[in-house]
Amino acid sequence: MADGPIVIVGGGTAGSTVALYLASHTERPIVVCEPGGVSPHDNNSAFFDVISHHELVSQRVVSLTSELSAEYVQARAWGGGSAVNAMLLTGDEPEHVRGLTRLAHSDDMGPVSRALLKSGGRPSRLWWNGGRWNPGRAVNHLVEEGRVELRTHEVTRIHHNHGSVFAVECGDARINTDCVVLVAGAIASSALLLNSGFAEIAPAIGQGLQDHPCITFSLQLTTSEPSRFDASVVKEIALPSGAQGLLVAYERASANAPEFGLVSVLLLNPKSRGHVVLKDDRVDVELNLLSDAEDLRAMGELVRLTASMLQASEFQNIAQSIAGDSQGTGLEQVLHMTDQELATWMRSSLVPVSHVSSSLSSVVDPTGRIPGTTGLVVADASVLAHVPHQTPAAPVTMEALRIARVLGELLQ
Repeated sequence: MADGPIVIVGGGTAGSTVALYLASHTERPIVVCEPGGVSPHDNNSAFFDVISHHELVSQRVVSLTSELSAEYVQARAWGGGSAVNAMLLTGDEPEHVRGLTRLAHSDDMGPVSRALLKSGGRPSRLWWNGGRWNPGRAVNHLVEEGRVELRTHEVTRIHHNHGSVFAVECGDARINTDCVVLVAGAIASSALLLNSGFAEIAPAIGQGLQDHPCITFSLQLTTSEPSRFDASVVKEIALPSGAQGLLVAYERASANAPEFGLVSVLLLNPKSRGHVVLKDDRVDVELNLLSDAEDLRAMGELVRLTASMLQASEFQNIAQSIAGDSQGTGLEQVLHMTDQELATWMRSSLVPVSHVSSSLSSVVDPTGRIPGTTGLVVADASVLAHVPHQTPAAPVTMEALRIARVLGELLQ
């Protein structure tokens, strides 16, 4: 017999996807615990303007390498990353959002995007069609209709008896339940499980964390030209080794820096893995980017190819200067570095991207359940076997929907 509501921990992209499906496929009450608010900026196509609203994002310090730490920005809003991200869809359009995305066209682009397009790039598919795709809006309608109950506090503990879930702590309230869907993200989901004592059942919780290594070149633009989207063109690079790279053009460095454009290069299929760990009641996040020798070689090749491309007239005609880091390291300097010098420079010049995944991939089964537990399902980026080899929103929503369908059948 059902005991309490279905409690969904997290109202981000994955959490909203799960809530929408279960609300129409079960009769059980649904409670979503999400401390973030509803974004009023879904009609704003400018990515950097949206993330400048600090109430929609949260930051934590993470270790990118053993020597480099940085502020890691993640969404804190209904719809999660879908409410604040750059809206690039580099893989196939998922069936459940067909018609809600579109290819970028020339009127969407600024000078940096056009330069990358001339250099072999292609228009990206955008999570935009008359407005930003954000499943959090649809869940908010269910809250207004009374089908879903919203708790605007963070879940601090999942109570269980030898792995059998019976309650969650959400703010000052305790919600009794025998069904928890954990969709707080690869960092927060692992942290919550560790804080709740599940490592006694699954010691590998938090292990296998991955993200895309990223180096960003800054272009001091000759003229500042407004564009509808801050990013709309990408370029894929396939190396003979099998490594896959992605170049992304950004029209601005931030909401307050329109005089600078950016070109970021990401390694899409890294082997390096990190972890989320609990140290003296403190959660530490260590990504260990470029710790694998193959990743280091591949990233070096991608950086050199990018630096060479940026020397071409398409980019030189729009930029007064181009640098690979905040110290002003120029393209010629990057291209003349030895392999060892380049490796050292890359490790100190990495910038974070909010694509973390896979921290629970080794402890969940294909249905999102952790063997040895009952009443607990995980359905966010943490269950993916590896960081997606594309921008992650589509794989995350597809996996969340797949796990929600399995759970929905069990609850009927």
